[in-house]
Amino acid sequence: MPEPTTLATWAAAIARALQARGCDAPALFAQAGLDYARREEPEARYPLRGMTRLWQLAVAATGDPAFALDLPKQVQPGTLHALGPALVISPSLYDGLLRLARYSRIVSDAAHIALEQEGGQLSLVFRPPHHDVPLAHAAFEAFMATTVQLGRGLSAQHEALLACEFRHAAPPDTAPYVQAFGCPVRFGQPQDRLIFDLAELQKPLPGADPQQLRYYDAVAADYLGRFDAQPVSQRVREHLIRQLPAGEPSREAVAAALKLTPRTLLRRLAAENANYKELLNETRRELALSYLRQGRSAAEVTWLLGFTDPSNFARAFRRWTGMAPASWQEQQRPAVS
Repeated sequence: MPEPTTLATWAAAIARALQARGCDAPALFAQAGLDYARREEPEARYPLRGMTRLWQLAVAATGDPAFALDLPKQVQPGTLHALGPALVISPSLYDGLLRLARYSRIVSDAAHIALEQEGGQLSLVFRPPHHDVPLAHAAFEAFMATTVQLGRGLSAQHEALLACEFRHAAPPDTAPYVQAFGCPVRFGQPQDRLIFDLAELQKPLPGADPQQLRYYDAVAADYLGRFDAQPVSQRVREHLIRQLPAGEPSREAVAAALKLTPRTLLRRLAAENANYKELLNETRRELALSYLRQGRSAAEVTWLLGFTDPSNFARAFRRWTGMAPASWQEQQRPAVS
C-alpha cells in the first residue's frame, strides 16, 4: 500500500510557526528527511513518515507539548490548496464542514475525516490511519485547531463549537487547549473530534459566493482526480484492508469513501474487469493466508477479516482452500527433522 502523504504547503505553515519561535526550521526539516526548498510548491507532497518525524522534532525543539496550536496563525489562503478558498466562501459553516470532510485528502490522506450527526449535534471526527506509519498527536491537534480558527474567522457564532475531544492523554498543562478551542476540552476519549451545535452551523454566512465556490470545487475535484489516478480496484482493495477489522463494509460505504456513487463504482470496476464481490473475496483470501502464516489464531483472523463469527470464516476458508484453517496452518509449519 502506498505511504500516505501530506501537502507541502501544510508543512510550510509548520516552518513558519517554528521560525516564529526562533527555531531553525531548515535544520529540523533536514533531520526529518524533508526537502525544505519544496515547502511552498503548491502541489508538492511529503511522505507521512517525514511529517511525523517533523512534528516530533518541532515539539522537542520548542519544548512545548501544545506547539501544534500555533499553526492556525500561520495558515495562509494557499496552505490548504483549493480547500482553503472554498471554505471561506461556503454558504454556512455546515456546508464548509461538508467540504472539509470531502476534500481533506488534499491536505493529507493519512487519516479519514467524517461527519456524524446525533440529535442536534454534529461531530467532525478525525479517524486514525489504518497503516503501519504512525500519525503524530500534534498533527490532529493542528488540523482541528485550524478548522476551528477558520470557522470563527467566517462567523461571529463562537457558540457553535460545544466541545473538543482527543484520544491522547492530557498534557501537564491543558490551559493552552482551553484557550485555543474556547470550549470544554477532554482527553483520553475514544475519538479525536469536534462537537458542534447543528443549528448554529446551519446559519447563513455573509461571505458566501456560489459562483466562485463552483470554481474552487472543480479545482479541488480535479486535484483529487489526479491524486487518485491509481486503478479503482486497487483503491477498493486498500480501503477493504483498512476497514475489514471494523466489519464487512457495504459496496455503498466503499463507494462513498472513494468519493464515488455506487453506480460509478460498479462502472469503473467493470472497466477494469473487476467487481466488488470478487475483490472482497480475493482480499479476504489473501489476508487470511497471510495472517495464518504469521501464526495468528483463527479467532483473531475472523475479526481481522470482518466476519461475524468463526464458523462463517471457517466455511469461507474451506471454499478457498478445501481445508479448515487449523489444518492449513499446520501444513505450513516446517517439518521437524
